Amino acid sequence: MKKRNWYAIASQQTADGVIAEVRIYDEIGFWGVTAKDFISQLDAAAAPAAQVVVAVNSPGGDVFDAFAIYNALRRYAGKVTSRVDGVAASAASLIVMAGDTIIMPENAMLMIHNPWTFAAGESSDLRKTADTMDKVRDNIVAAYGNRSGQDATTIVDMMEAETWLTAREAKALGFADEIEEPVKLAASISAGARLAKYRRMPGEFFDALEESDVPVEPAPAPAPAPAPAPAPAPAPAPAPAPAPAPDPAPVEASALVAHIFASCREARVAYLAEPVIASSGLRDQASVDARISAAREIAGLCVAAKLPDVAATYVTDGLEVEQVRARLFDRITAAGTSEINNTQPPNQSPAPVASGPSVTQIYAARNRAIKQKGAHA
Repeated sequence: MKKRNWYAIASQQTADGVIAEVRIYDEIGFWGVTAKDFISQLDAAAAPAAQVVVAVNSPGGDVFDAFAIYNALRRYAGKVTSRVDGVAASAASLIVMAGDTIIMPENAMLMIHNPWTFAAGESSDLRKTADTMDKVRDNIVAAYGNRSGQDATTIVDMMEAETWLTAREAKALGFADEIEEPVKLAASISAGARLAKYRRMPGEFFDALEESDVPVEPAPAPAPAPAPAPAPAPAPAPAPAPAPAPDPAPVEASALVAHIFASCREARVAYLAEPVIASSGLRDQASVDARISAAREIAGLCVAAKLPDVAATYVTDGLEVEQVRARLFDRITAAGTSEINNTQPPNQSPAPVASGPSVTQIYAARNRAIKQKGAHA
């Protein structure tokens, strides 16, 4: 799968000196480049800059990548200004906390909640994962508390409840410093899909989002227009073609996303909702339903093969059920050491023993009876 950027970093000269501008407008880390690449570019852009401006419009993403970015921004010697351009949810809200000044437009939102993940393995593996998640939560609580001044108990309660804060609420609680005029709300299709799964996201906020493929890298300059060609001689007007049949009414991407999450939850494969979104392209209802059906079968095959953790990768890559079946067979046979033998094993059980009296026993009993009778005569 082709990697995609979820950020853009650039420097510009202003009257106040060089300003490094960072724009995070998509899922952090997922199916894209890593925080290591981000920090490398940030260091190069921020070295000559007097300040860094971080504009965020993201549903969240990888919490470890977010922590790496947060720490890099906190280490920066100059001023860091964070601005929420629409929504800063989950891990994205952690990055916002790195700002010396946090600005939110009046219609923007900030969300905090407990970290979550998928886990597989033995009970000891699951316990280790749970311990790691507790440590991650403690670090997030510390970051929120250092910035807002709220105590740890209050922040933990807010995270447990998946708390969505308006700009005014965020400012009142210390999570923001300044409120600006409202902005036009937009989210990429992938970001909108991730937002749709949050259980307490305000419906009116989601409805206000306009889905678009928000670019995170500057678009190339358009090529100069070619010189106009001489007009051709007019051709005779063709006979009117029959009007094509109207296309079925398109289904809104947000409705398809909601359908995917609901269907995957019902099929008990909720962890495959995002892979289905990524591989279906949200083209139409039929293609989405086909991917959901395939994801359900792929999950079953992976569980049967004792490889449940590879199901998400196979669905994300757009593999069909037969392709997955072939790959699982290859993995299982490659890991095995014994040969497959379909011949029946020889019968090693002992021959059955006949039950009941034998002829020899009958004659022996008869002879004993005759001798006893002669002895009493």
